[in-house]
Amino acid sequence: MTPVLDPRFTFDSFVVGPSNRLAAAAARRAGESPGTSYNPLVVYGNSGLGKTHLLHAVGHLALAVRPELRVSYETVEELVDRITAALSAGALDEFRADAAAVDLLLLDDLQLLAGKGRTQEELLRGWDEMTRGGAQMVLASDRPPQEIEGLDARLVSRLSGGLIVDLTPPEVETRLAIVRRKAQERGAELPRDVADALARLGWESVRELQGGLNQLLAVQDAEGRPVAADEVAALLGMGSGPGGDDEFGAFLSDISFTVAQMVESAPWRRTLAEAILRWEGEGIRTRRLEEALDADSAPDLDSLLAQFAADVDRLRAAEGVLRALDHDAASSPLLRDPDRVEEAEALAGAARAPGAASGSPAAAEPQPEERVPEAADRWYFNPEKIAWSVLAMEDRLIEELS
Repeated sequence: MTPVLDPRFTFDSFVVGPSNRLAAAAARRAGESPGTSYNPLVVYGNSGLGKTHLLHAVGHLALAVRPELRVSYETVEELVDRITAALSAGALDEFRADAAAVDLLLLDDLQLLAGKGRTQEELLRGWDEMTRGGAQMVLASDRPPQEIEGLDARLVSRLSGGLIVDLTPPEVETRLAIVRRKAQERGAELPRDVADALARLGWESVRELQGGLNQLLAVQDAEGRPVAADEVAALLGMGSGPGGDDEFGAFLSDISFTVAQMVESAPWRRTLAEAILRWEGEGIRTRRLEEALDADSAPDLDSLLAQFAADVDRLRAAEGVLRALDHDAASSPLLRDPDRVEEAEALAGAARAPGAASGSPAAAEPQPEERVPEAADRWYFNPEKIAWSVLAMEDRLIEELS
C-alpha cells in the first residue's frame, strides 16, 4: 500500500514553537514507533495551523524508519466515498480486508464524520482489526472529539483513550521563524526588520501568514525593489497588530530570536527540550533533564534519556502496586519524580509488606523536597546558557522587570 504523501510536509519543514511543540513531539513519537505510544493520537486546531502537515510528516517518518509499513492517508470525505463505492459494488468485504491490513492510519478532517453513522460503524470495525494487529492511528480535527456533535460515543471513548493535543495560533517568535524559513525555501531575500514587521501582524494561522509573505515577495518582484518594514502593514491592508509598537514586546522578540539561533546551533538542546516537554505533558518532573539542558556542553544524550525513561517505568510500576492496594499514596507527587525513584519503590514495598494496612495514610512516605527557585540572572542573562522554553523565559523576564 503506497500512500499519497506530500513531499513538502515533513518534520524538517515543520517550524516548531510553543504553540505546537507538544503536538509536534507527540506526532514525531508516533512516526518513530508506530503503535507503541500515543495511540490513537488526535491533533486538533483551527484551519491553517499545520494539522495536515503533521499527518504527512508522521507518514514520511514512519516509512523512513520502517519502509515495509502499510500506510494509509486520506480525508474523511475520501473515506466516505470509498465506503459508498464498496457498498454500491458489493465489495464491502474487500474494503474491510484492506482496512485491516493498514499499519498506520492517517485520517484528516475527523469532524466531517459527524452524522455519518455507516462510516463511523466501518471505522469502529476497522479499528478493532487494526488494534489487534498493533496499528497506529493519527487523526486530525478542527475541534476535540468530545465537541463533535453526531460522533458515536464509542468512537469518542476510543479517541479519548489516546492522546489529544491542540495546535494554537503561532506567537510572534514562531511566526518570525516561519517567515524566515519560507523565504529561504523560496530563495528570496527578506531583511530582518521586514520579516519582523510581517510576523508582528495579527495572523491567526500559518496559512494566512504564508499568504502575506507571498504578497510581499510579489510586490518586491513587481517593483524590483526591497519592501521597507514601515510599508508592510499598508501593503497587506492590515494594522500593526497587538504590540506592534511595544518596545518591551520587541525586546522579548529579540531575546527569543537569539534563543532560536542558539538552539539551531546546538541540535542536542532541541532534542532535550522536546523530551522535557513530552515528559512534562505526562505529568513527570524533569529537573534532571532541565539541569542537563542548562549545561555548557552536550551530555551523553542517549544514555541520559534512556535512564530517565527507565526510571519513569520504575515509578509507574511502583504506582501500579499502590493502586492495586488502593493505597492513599498512589496519588503522591513522589511517583512523578524520577530523581526519587528509590524512595517510591521503598514506599510501594512497605505498602505491599505483610501486615501493612491497605489504604493507610502515607505517614511513612517521604515528603517532597521543597524546590528553591534559582536566581533568574543565571537562567537567562548568561549568553552561553539557553532557556528551552521561550514562554518560560518571558515569564521570568516579566517577573524580574516588574
